[in-house]
Amino acid sequence: MPEAILRTTTILARLTALALLAGLSAPALAQEPAQEGAPKDWQGRYHYELVSGRTAGGTGIVVNYDLVLLPPDVRDGCILTLRGFQTDEKLRCRTRREGHDLAVEFHGYGDGGMVNKYGVAVYTPGQPLFTLAKGAGGKLVTRWQGLKPDGEGVAESGAFFARAK
Repeated sequence: MPEAILRTTTILARLTALALLAGLSAPALAQEPAQEGAPKDWQGRYHYELVSGRTAGGTGIVVNYDLVLLPPDVRDGCILTLRGFQTDEKLRCRTRREGHDLAVEFHGYGDGGMVNKYGVAVYTPGQPLFTLAKGAGGKLVTRWQGLKPDGEGVAESGAFFARAK
């Protein structure tokens, strides 16, 4: 039995050495904890305007999504505000780096609670709302997850958010 343990230990040591030679250290493979704010390369303001046509009465159906990402661990360093047609919501969020991408997770509503103004828990703490990725040509690609914009023809992923100037 000790011989089997010795062989297993030797195999694990060799695999670890190969991983280190390949540049894959264990900390690099570990997922970062979620944080308020965002890494430096993601900090800034982002905007997305959802235009979903007009009501029967001719009113434009528009909702603005504004995302603010400040430095890590700044209180309210990740805020998503949704305002427009039948929408007025502020979400506190956290971010988590996933490789080169950035996941934006629900942390609470603007008042710090876990339910919206109607008393409904739409999201759970830590639930990914969407993920941002830097695509070709500098365009941001959004992959919607827990938060899905209302409207016909809104794809699950695409170039929605853009850095605000």
